Amino acid sequence: MLNKDHKVIIYAQDHFGGENAKTGIGFIRYGLATTVGIVDRKSAGKKANDIYNDLYPVPIYESIESAKKSHPEANVLLIGIAMSGGTFPLEWIPDIKKAISLKINIVNGLHDFLCDIPEVKNLASEKNVFIWDVRKSTRKFEIANARILDYPKTDVILTVGTDGAIGKMTVSLELTKSAKTMGKKAKFIATGQTGMMISGEGIPLDALVADFMAGAVEEEVVNAAKENNEILFVEGQGSILHPGWSGVTLSLIHGALPNKLILCHRAKREFIRNTKVKIESLRQFIKVYEEISLPLRKAKVLGVGLNTFGLTESEAKLEIKNAEDETGLPADDVIRFGGEKLLKACLS
Repeated sequence: MLNKDHKVIIYAQDHFGGENAKTGIGFIRYGLATTVGIVDRKSAGKKANDIYNDLYPVPIYESIESAKKSHPEANVLLIGIAMSGGTFPLEWIPDIKKAISLKINIVNGLHDFLCDIPEVKNLASEKNVFIWDVRKSTRKFEIANARILDYPKTDVILTVGTDGAIGKMTVSLELTKSAKTMGKKAKFIATGQTGMMISGEGIPLDALVADFMAGAVEEEVVNAAKENNEILFVEGQGSILHPGWSGVTLSLIHGALPNKLILCHRAKREFIRNTKVKIESLRQFIKVYEEISLPLRKAKVLGVGLNTFGLTESEAKLEIKNAEDETGLPADDVIRFGGEKLLKACLS
């Protein structure tokens, strides 16, 4: 539903700068359409790069009305928040209706679908704007059956994590970019709502019927292999040791059948968020991920993608060195230092 000609306002009311704003942050970095403004009253008057120094200087506004007044060309409001559980806050509905009244299309990646709310759907119809509920899928999928093994020349690299919302999508996108820069035919496989908004294709994995999650991943990977891509970078989801999110993680491992893994981690994090599960060590996760890959194609962790947001550069470099010393693998922060180091590990 999105295209490169759209002009996007990111809706991140009261959340821009926090972990829940990963959808908006990811779209600003990589989206196929231009972001012209952000709505967040807590940060109004600032710019995106005041909060994340690698982002473009996108202005932040108090309200949808003020953003639209400054950018009359804006025609999409993209919900930039990924709340735990994917619930759409009811207090946002008046803002959504205001955007539609201003003839702004809506892109929503949460589990609650706006097109199922009659007053919102009817208003959108009246104003002739679209609502794209990204996680709403009508596609039919088959049970996974290891079909990627029919394409042995295609490398499948999956990002896995110690936790959710730590940068698996970002690492996959940066590695894809680095591979293309090297002249490789590479493709990013989106498996979540943010990746789908960025790339314009993919699957909303955590919204699919459980029996068909691995099959959906397999279909995406096989279709990309048929396009003669040399390397597929599959966007990871969740964490295998997270009590609530491990299901999507396992379906990715068994559906994509990766032969290579990159472990992602938020530097200095001690517990998986919202749980009592302690992150004992990176080695612990490497062992679990490698052992849980199917005997049909055993996968090896080849590098560590660190998220060092909030640390100074010297602190970040120390954390990278610590990760390398612990695991014996190359580690890097792809946002600070690029994806070349981890890509080299993937190609080894």
